[in-house]
Amino acid sequence: MAEQIKITFLGTGSAVPTARRNHSATLIQYKDETILLDCGEGTQRQFRKAKISMGKITKILLSHWHGDHVLGLPGMFQTMVMGNYNKKLEVYGPIGSKKKMREYLDLFGIDSRKLNLEVYEVEEKIFFENSDFYLESKSMDHSSPTNGYSFVIKNKNRIDKEKLKKLNIPNSPLIGELVKGKTVKIGNKKIDGKKLMYFEKGRKVSFVVDSRYNENAVKLSKDADILICESSFAEDEEKTAKDYGHMTSREAATIAKKAKVNSLALIHLSQRYDTIPKKILSEAKKTFKNTVVVEDLDEVVL
Repeated sequence: MAEQIKITFLGTGSAVPTARRNHSATLIQYKDETILLDCGEGTQRQFRKAKISMGKITKILLSHWHGDHVLGLPGMFQTMVMGNYNKKLEVYGPIGSKKKMREYLDLFGIDSRKLNLEVYEVEEKIFFENSDFYLESKSMDHSSPTNGYSFVIKNKNRIDKEKLKKLNIPNSPLIGELVKGKTVKIGNKKIDGKKLMYFEKGRKVSFVVDSRYNENAVKLSKDADILICESSFAEDEEKTAKDYGHMTSREAATIAKKAKVNSLALIHLSQRYDTIPKKILSEAKKTFKNTVVVEDLDEVVL
């Protein structure tokens, strides 16, 4: 059985928070990884509401350095220091992130040595990879350097443990050869490892906020299981959206359609749609049917 990806929407609002929607923050949990995408003001309180420990965070991916996406960092860092956070905390962001993080830490008197904090600047590339998954970034089109991100679990060939159990094979290094799909001889039996294997398709989560419509967003989210995308404005405000470096509900849905994603989750709604998110949703659904407007603390499991 595939390991679950759990996505928690900690904040789904935009520049001005409302009673209903906090500033931007999205959490991805997979195995031992807890990855926070953006950290708007009030994010650590949202962790409390979601009953998730900030001590589990392993990586933070920052789309850009506008306040509604990063002002939650200083308070969260201070709490993590006081809580004796004991992991290496990796922070990834667009060009200029190292300088801005240094200024943040100096301004609030946070000792990065106590936090074991490492900051990396990334552009358009796969910037982290292990045997399980990789993280990819592409530049977006906003009023400051901005990244979109994808979290991608790799395709895997797995051994069927139930079939293996029925063969009553003793614990042996030869099991490692079977896992590689090789044929091995155990006692008088020849066992074909390929017949014990099955294919497990990878999964992909893509994340695009604070950006005008652009083809990089389509490339980044190609074939994603879920695209988490901003939808700051309604269709009749397309010019305003472009002027402020954002996109409309229809443009977000167009990205989802062109990228052939499985589902679209809309976030970063302007406060003007706080009580009428159905307007954004209905417009997006005209272009891409499998769309939802998520609320703070909603969860999705893949």
